[in-house]
Amino acid sequence: MAIITSYPLEIPEAGDYLVGSKINATASRNPTKNFTVQNVVEKGLGVIPKYQDNAAALAGGLVAEQLYQTDGLGAAPLNAAGIVMIVQ
Repeated sequence: MAIITSYPLEIPEAGDYLVGSKINATASRNPTKNFTVQNVVEKGLGVIPKYQDNAAALAGGLVAEQLYQTDGLGAAPLNAAGIVMIVQ
């Protein structure tokens, strides 16, 4: 097996796989599993809700300093989906 640093660096995409261990408190072994980059991001950040803009995020129940992402339906410059914003 090659040294891990000998592999080329890549920019990951949401569907790419990562290898890790699934911790199992009741078993004596932690089996190797595959995880997608998207799974890891969602677990770490939670699923970031989508809203048109800050007003829509507030109306949807978010409070100051929570994250949301644009849904692409807002006025420019928020007319691009996926921009991560902080509720003001």
